[in-house]
Amino acid sequence: MLLHVCCAPCMCGVLPVLEGNGYEVAPFFYNPNIHPFREFRRRLESARRLCEIEGLTLIEENEEPYPLERTLSLLLSTPDRCAVCFEMRLVASARKASELGLVLLTTTLLVSPYQDRDLVCEAGDRACRDHGIGFLPLDFRSSYGSGMDRARELELYTQPYCGCVMSERDRYR
Repeated sequence: MLLHVCCAPCMCGVLPVLEGNGYEVAPFFYNPNIHPFREFRRRLESARRLCEIEGLTLIEENEEPYPLERTLSLLLSTPDRCAVCFEMRLVASARKASELGLVLLTTTLLVSPYQDRDLVCEAGDRACRDHGIGFLPLDFRSSYGSGMDRARELELYTQPYCGCVMSERDRYR
């Protein structure tokens, strides 16, 4: 299965559940919404480090990993930026899973108690249906705390906001 990875702390909560249920996981980092670029790099480096610790190979979007102008334009053009952001990331993830011949997709976004689970599941269902694969909408939220604890234990970067510049503003407002 392809695991869309938003960040290392969330992956710390999701990996044990998936592996404990017998899934072979291919982690995929695709988050063009992260702002500023320095924050994007910190999260990517932290995900790389966790994959190294776990013995996994992190798949990264190499064509245009940080399309700032296109992403900001997209997020600013809608009243529901979170729905658009989830859709953008999960469509890219479903496309990548299909390219790799994988049959399932899930996302670390489903571990956070701060994300709208219904919006994430709707975006995941649509993206996967359009790419001929299955979406696994497991509820990982009970693993959020243990994932954060593990991330701190491993000294991984834990971010203070979701990712986009508007969420950063909202966090510090």
